Amino acid sequence: MKDTQSGVALLPFLVFVIIFLGSGIILDDFYAFPASVAALCGVISAFLLPKAGFQEKLKFFMKGCGEESIITMCIIYLLAGAFSAVSKATGSIDAVVFFGSQYFSAQYIPLGVFLMASFLSVSAGTSVGTIVALTPIVMGFAENTQTDINVVAASLLCGAMFGDNLSFISDTTIAATQSLGCQMKDKFRTNIMIAFPAAVIAAVIFIFLGGNSSSSVLESQASGSPSIWLIVPYLLVIVLSVLGVNVFLVLLVGVLLSGIIGISTGSLSWLDFANKIYEGFSDMNEIFLLA
Repeated sequence: MKDTQSGVALLPFLVFVIIFLGSGIILDDFYAFPASVAALCGVISAFLLPKAGFQEKLKFFMKGCGEESIITMCIIYLLAGAFSAVSKATGSIDAVVFFGSQYFSAQYIPLGVFLMASFLSVSAGTSVGTIVALTPIVMGFAENTQTDINVVAASLLCGAMFGDNLSFISDTTIAATQSLGCQMKDKFRTNIMIAFPAAVIAAVIFIFLGGNSSSSVLESQASGSPSIWLIVPYLLVIVLSVLGVNVFLVLLVGVLLSGIIGISTGSLSWLDFANKIYEGFSDMNEIFLLA
């Protein structure tokens, strides 16, 4: 007699999906209800299933939490959060905006925003963080150059999503590669074959949608001239990741280099460096618990 699996086993997953999607649709905000709490509801429903006893279910649950791939994923999340927080505190975002704005005429502001958002997102591993960080800056660019604000917003959104799709330290990339047991560089090569053609098409569109401005040079809103060294940690993380260096080493080097640069430029003290690392850990709490 064949052993058939019951569809009831999918109940915990359905509970999670219904609660998470349902609350997001009803509240019109998918961040209003914590995803980790929705996952907890799914876990509780799994314990309520009639098959097997409570102790046996608890044993399997703990065994799953202790899986090597899960622990690896969680540690990578923490390191990615630390790198993002430390590099941001050193002024790396302002540096990206400053140097990016130096090479774009004001009439090509949508293209410039798209490229800056792509670089920052692929470096920091967060599309939402990129949008939050760049929105006030690029909206100022749009106002000063009389560029359609809708086009600028679209270029920012497209760049952030494109970069996050290719990032080696994005939470979705980490989850996908660790759960499936594939190399990050292999996922990158596959994704770039899909995303790059779309990015080229988007870039061409943004060139033609550029604003009509009397200004020939896009003026950065960053105060002063930031050091080019502030961008080095981002570049190093990208290069090492593409070369296939272990992601733990890549992120650790990125965190340490960002901290050293921040301390040497006076933007961080040793205590600030430590606090920013912890702040990065804290920023990853939800995805850490969800994993």
